[in-house]
Amino acid sequence: MYQVIGITKTLWYFATTCVVIFLLLHLQDMSVLLAGPVMDLRRPVSSAVGIGAAVFYFLGQTFMFVWLCKLPFVCKIFPPIDGEWDMKLQSNWGIMQKWLGQSDGSSLYVVEGKVKIKARLFSVKMEFVGADGYSESKTISVSVRPSEQTGLLELNYMFINYTRVPLATDTNQHTGAGRVFVKESGDGLVMEGTYFTDRKWTEGLNTAGQVTFTRPIAS
Repeated sequence: MYQVIGITKTLWYFATTCVVIFLLLHLQDMSVLLAGPVMDLRRPVSSAVGIGAAVFYFLGQTFMFVWLCKLPFVCKIFPPIDGEWDMKLQSNWGIMQKWLGQSDGSSLYVVEGKVKIKARLFSVKMEFVGADGYSESKTISVSVRPSEQTGLLELNYMFINYTRVPLATDTNQHTGAGRVFVKESGDGLVMEGTYFTDRKWTEGLNTAGQVTFTRPIAS
């Protein structure tokens, strides 16, 4: 999630935190420290950096970050995407089935399931399980950043899909990628975008379509 503000600002906030901690710990003996050898500052500075790192870890990599993202002045920067979402895929597989003589291709192929998102300051992970239990997916990498085209925040992710007992037109494992935009919907959030896969691409059976994430406002 740090990509939302960028690495430069993240480092600046960390440095500022360390300076504040250093001043709070050594305000009374500051004149003595500054008057002594530079090497005498090594231990106090190291302590301030260590405490600063611990503060960043606690606020950014634990449940505290989830709580912070729900605060009014924080959620505008870091959207509260952590938690369970309902996911709906509308795939072009229905059209491809027409080419295979398996359907009339009159509608998109719909897949529904649940997605669990674990969002922290320095990492975001996503896991998907289909409602029919046919397959599941886990992300390889996820980034969250402001979109230069729309002004909205966007999630860009790559995933691996696992299917234990695939159909003849499917594979045990394939990779894919998605790009969804975070939008406000009433008092909650919705994420919408597109995805594509390399599923059995050597036979022209790779898929693409629309993906939508929704969840109850209470979540």
